Amino acid sequence: MKIAQIKKSVLIWGVLSKKAVDALKNEECVVAAECRPYLYGLKHNLILLNKEKIPYFYCTDNMLGVLFREGKIKYTFIFYKQKNKEGFLSPAGSLYVYLLSKLHNIEVKFIPQGKFDDISDRNASTLEGKLFVLEKDLPFVEDAEDELIEESFIKEAQNV
Repeated sequence: MKIAQIKKSVLIWGVLSKKAVDALKNEECVVAAECRPYLYGLKHNLILLNKEKIPYFYCTDNMLGVLFREGKIKYTFIFYKQKNKEGFLSPAGSLYVYLLSKLHNIEVKFIPQGKFDDISDRNASTLEGKLFVLEKDLPFVEDAEDELIEESFIKEAQNV
């Protein structure tokens, strides 16, 4: 699919929940990002979207900026692990997606995440459990960490 063919789509980031699937059923198209390093998009989200026959296209994480720049994102769903008074604890990359959304004046909806047990890809050293970097470089690879999108940061971004 070429970028020119993509209509306004909903970007999903993190582990899609069954509740969110219902909200996506009326959407024309969904952007299913890969969500490295865990590959939530590939290993979980695509399966649910296919099962529910929700139209989507799969997108690498590094392509998201182009989609935002080209005005292809309608709004963003970020699936969080935990909400507390400090904010939303979300999977790696969530702050990047949040900032891209705010930079392009795109609404972000925070939704509790679904269940995902496959953690065979914890960092950029593997892809679908297979080594993706040279063994000599393994000591330099860090595991992904959850990111806190602070409530104060969200309020501040809304006032910009």
